[in-house]
Amino acid sequence: MSPELDEKLSALLDGELAPAEAAALRAELARSPELAARLAALASVDEALRGLPSRPVPAGLRARLAARLAAPTPARPRRWLAAAALAAAAAALALLALPRTEPEETRVAETEPAPAPLAPSAPPESPPAPVPEPRAAEALAEAEDLPVIEVLDVLAELDELEEVGSG
Repeated sequence: MSPELDEKLSALLDGELAPAEAAALRAELARSPELAARLAALASVDEALRGLPSRPVPAGLRARLAARLAAPTPARPRRWLAAAALAAAAAALALLALPRTEPEETRVAETEPAPAPLAPSAPPESPPAPVPEPRAAEALAEAEDLPVIEVLDVLAELDELEEVGSG
């Protein structure tokens, strides 16, 4: 039996169906012994429930429930926010702790001198401009700090979200 059919049978028992719908369902009950057995089972449940003793509702229960529902709920700690902050911190530590490896071409270029040209060539018109060392060192330091800065930015955004959520 489907839940929809059970609802219709229950509505028939409670007298909630429109007359035409009730007549159609009664005709179906006359043709289907299985459906009639289901209606009888639901009717016995209804009968058993009506036979249970009723208990009086305590005085003031409705007022207490209404007051409790109207009261603001206390803010619960946001466990996901703490977990996200912990994950971000772990990622930052992992980035800092992992050894930095350079591509193979870079290491070879730094350790081996450039091969001599096979044929004489014309001298270049002007020598290439040298790259200032302090600027390269500064760029390298910024690149090494970038993962830490990104993690700090994420943590700052999480703090802002927590303030918005609790405020």
